[in-house]
Amino acid sequence: MTAGSEGRTRSVLALLVFIALWLNGTFYPLILLPLLFIKLRGERLSRIGLTADRLGLSLALGVGAGLLVEAAFYPVFLHYLGRRPVAPLGIGVILIDVIWSPLYEEVSYRGFFLGVFARRDRPLSRFNLALNLAQSLLFVSVHHHHVSAGLPLLLIPVFLLALLNGLVFLRSRNVAGCVLGHAITNGLALLLQNLAAA
Repeated sequence: MTAGSEGRTRSVLALLVFIALWLNGTFYPLILLPLLFIKLRGERLSRIGLTADRLGLSLALGVGAGLLVEAAFYPVFLHYLGRRPVAPLGIGVILIDVIWSPLYEEVSYRGFFLGVFARRDRPLSRFNLALNLAQSLLFVSVHHHHVSAGLPLLLIPVFLLALLNGLVFLRSRNVAGCVLGHAITNGLALLLQNLAAA
């Protein structure tokens, strides 16, 4: 097998792993696929942003991204005030929305997708920015339930979260800030919804 065909085979396998992640994010063991893929390739987990390198930069950018997304969410929240069902704030909701979803989605979309396909040598190249846009649109597509629930404007902060966290990852190559920014966004959204319902 030539180097070119081996590279194409790896890219196709990586794409298949991502499609599996994209199609069913509620099947929790799927988070092991990117880890297994990276290990089988003989690469380090830092390839998908699981590293201590640039941790401070990643966390700082992630907090900033999370707060920007929350600022974009607030007018949408006010628009739908009273029209959006509120889940009771329990440990299950917190575990899923503030811990699991940020971890799974950030490892899948920002860490794996951008970590495998984006060029490392030029973080903000046109190619990488196009990939960031693509992963952002795919991320929005898995949140289609907002449209069917009659809440399509919620896709604005969802898209912004994906786009900004993609930039955080491309800049830092560390997924920790993406997870933190996502957790901040989801946590503050839950808090706002429950305070408004009280």
